[in-house]
Amino acid sequence: MRTSLGQGRSRRILVVDDDGDIRKVIANLLRFMGFDVALAGNGIEALAVFVENSFDLVVTDLQMPAMDGSQLAQLVKERSPNTPVIMLTGSDRETVWKKVKTGSVDSVIFKPFKLKDFQSTVQGTLASRQGEQGSLGGEIRG
Repeated sequence: MRTSLGQGRSRRILVVDDDGDIRKVIANLLRFMGFDVALAGNGIEALAVFVENSFDLVVTDLQMPAMDGSQLAQLVKERSPNTPVIMLTGSDRETVWKKVKTGSVDSVIFKPFKLKDFQSTVQGTLASRQGEQGSLGGEIRG
């Protein structure tokens, strides 16, 4: 089930989470789905990787030290408005919606989540990449 852009290359996804175990699980799932994956342990590291490379999607945790996921999402959209961002979080919905109201996040997935829901959110977000950008595209209930 190789996912490509029709240009002979796999889609590239940047996964950002300060929890190494979660980062590994998400990366392994995405690789199993056929994506190329780059990893970062915090927002500052992720931004450095992002500006040096091209990504089709960013999947980031919300709560991280130094730079949280909403700040990272804003900076990603400033540099590449068409790159979708999926936010993973264990925070309560009210806190999350306040942080992502800028429109820099395309989808929010609340932890805990089912892997099939994560998979369908990733595929749906990438499929609509050429369509509407910069709005909250969905919510997965944990």
